[in-house]
Amino acid sequence: MDDIRIGEVARRVGVSPSTLRAWERKGLVRPMRAGGRHRRYTPEDIARLRDVRALLTRGFAPPALQSLIAGEAIPEDHAVGKRLRAARTRRSLSLRGAAGRAGISASYLSLVERGLAEPSVSLLQRVASAYGGTLLEFFGAAPAGTAGPKLVRTTERRRLRGFDRVEIEDLVTFPNAVLEIDIFSVAPGGGSGGAYSHDGEEAIYVLSGELDVWLDDAEHFHIEAGDTLYFRSPQQHRWMNQSSATTRLFWVNTPPTF
Repeated sequence: MDDIRIGEVARRVGVSPSTLRAWERKGLVRPMRAGGRHRRYTPEDIARLRDVRALLTRGFAPPALQSLIAGEAIPEDHAVGKRLRAARTRRSLSLRGAAGRAGISASYLSLVERGLAEPSVSLLQRVASAYGGTLLEFFGAAPAGTAGPKLVRTTERRRLRGFDRVEIEDLVTFPNAVLEIDIFSVAPGGGSGGAYSHDGEEAIYVLSGELDVWLDDAEHFHIEAGDTLYFRSPQQHRWMNQSSATTRLFWVNTPPTF
């Protein structure tokens, strides 16, 4: 059987070509390249990709996927999960009780706490809301700035990692500030991972790239570099980068959510 190109593979696996490229960057598949340029997939690659998709659907993160597919023991990464578990135990919540408050399954919350699943922004926001806190609690204390809490230098920003294809840079560390200002970097195919809502209001300014935003699943906005989108946060909102390049966003919330 001839080698298969990426568009046809994406159709057979049920994902977009940009998602396949993201999986390749994470080492989940290594297709051949015809003449050093075009990707060529074998039937064995397609079978592996279907396994990857099935495991991702169950909530496993890429490091765990690599071990599962290789038949090895699953490594555990407690960076975010350990703090998530600590936040739950401080509130004397059982795994089932916490999951019920957040509207997610206990099995999936367990995977996240063990570091075996990459939580989405919407999942962590729902958990934070259920716990009566913010996402920052799950990423540790802000680094001590050399000029005090009013000035945050570029090298002193807290960077929130652990999401699937989303990184958040925290620009304000002043205690009890009523504004939260972040820079979001959203890789192709990345997004909120579902809808969420909270108190307050927010605005997004697109620094580069493009983003699709849905409000209450009734309004859809496609925003590009230089655009600003404002909305009230109690609206259910979800967002996704459906382009082939990373999008950078200047994102303001009040009161602080993340």
